[in-house]
Amino acid sequence: MAIVFVGLAIFTGSLAIAVSLDKLRAVSYRYEFIAVNEACLILFDKKTGQYWQKRMVRDGDNEWRKEESPFHEKDQKR
Repeated sequence: MAIVFVGLAIFTGSLAIAVSLDKLRAVSYRYEFIAVNEACLILFDKKTGQYWQKRMVRDGDNEWRKEESPFHEKDQKR
């Protein structure tokens, strides 16, 4: 009888751990970092469609610039 109880406890614990790990994998992040190439980086906001772009040039502006997604503009015209 004790073996059955221990087996059920192990099974229940394993099931609880598997469910919680599955929930952790399902986390969706709002921002995505994209390295287009060596000289261009993009930080994309999946919720608003906006993105920030940074060009890595030696003798120029290396600041992040906020851009609007073409998809975002279509939504505003409606």
